[in-house]
Amino acid sequence: MRTTKLLIAALLGAAMTASAQSKIDASVSYELQRSNGPAGGCGCFNLQGGRADASYQAFRRFAIAGEISGAHASNVTGSGLDLSLLTYMAGPRYSLHLKHGLKPFAQFLAGGVHGFDSAFPHAGGALSSANSFAFTAGGGLDYGLSRHIVVRVVQIDYLKTYLPNSATDEQNSLRVGAGIVFRLKLPN
Repeated sequence: MRTTKLLIAALLGAAMTASAQSKIDASVSYELQRSNGPAGGCGCFNLQGGRADASYQAFRRFAIAGEISGAHASNVTGSGLDLSLLTYMAGPRYSLHLKHGLKPFAQFLAGGVHGFDSAFPHAGGALSSANSFAFTAGGGLDYGLSRHIVVRVVQIDYLKTYLPNSATDEQNSLRVGAGIVFRLKLPN
């Protein structure tokens, strides 16, 4: 117990020491999501939407990132059903600062997903909404136009969700997006 408290105190102290160089990035992006439908074959379909994320760079290459994204598809796999998804996740981000304003990054985020405007199987029939755990792993490439404006050239993520679907209750998705990032440096 005491070791845990000392470790937490050391991490907080290191984060506060590094805060003189800390930055906050906030971005908005368009995203295209390719998802699988019911199990047994691909049954794949596209969702379109947007994403907002923010990251706090506490250390030179490591940041804590969080995102909220929303996507929608109509007439999923010809079923006549629509689907809307709202994801909310957070986790670590690792980035490199290369020459010519290039900044590739990789991240792993975990959180939840809320599916709605659809039909999710339930013991008593079907519900119009459902929630589950979700995680994403991926990365992207940012290109700095100025000290405060950055273009997110591309971001590609694998998204795993566990919404009810009468089969495996698992969904695998590939998300591809691009957008703009606003970079703020925190005062000392």
